[in-house]
Amino acid sequence: RPLDTVEINELIVNRLYQIEAIKRVSERFASKHRKALIVQATGTGKTRVAIALTDLLIRAGWVKRVLFLCDRRELRKQAKNAFNDFLPEPIRIVTSRIRSNASERIFLATYPAMQKVFQSFDPGFFDLIIADESHRSIYNVYGEIFHYFDCHQIGLTATPVDFVTKS
Repeated sequence: RPLDTVEINELIVNRLYQIEAIKRVSERFASKHRKALIVQATGTGKTRVAIALTDLLIRAGWVKRVLFLCDRRELRKQAKNAFNDFLPEPIRIVTSRIRSNASERIFLATYPAMQKVFQSFDPGFFDLIIADESHRSIYNVYGEIFHYFDCHQIGLTATPVDFVTKS
């Protein structure tokens, strides 16, 4: 379904800038772009925006499986709790290869854990990757992950926009 015909779940996000971020990413994807970057200050709800986007894309039929990447186990735990708070979807923590018939739709992993196992997945296994703390260093070290999977990608960062390198 067209993304602009699916309502944003305001039980997940309700601040105007969060809703605006979701609309801009939706417009970007609808215009055939496959990557988007969300730049929001620390503490303004980047994870909730990611959850609301995930919810929107699943309900619109654009994605089936989502991989949320973060740099530390503590952040993975926080993300799991947040996803559990807002989505009824089963969640899988990626620590090793997942069978291709996995019933979960939301997958959470640290960058180091995913780096060890990403090639055991089919390149089309995920429909969306959300990269938390999406800085140039992440792509320098873990770039193979993002090049391997054929899917939409969203980066989340608190880095001020003046310091973000655009490609």
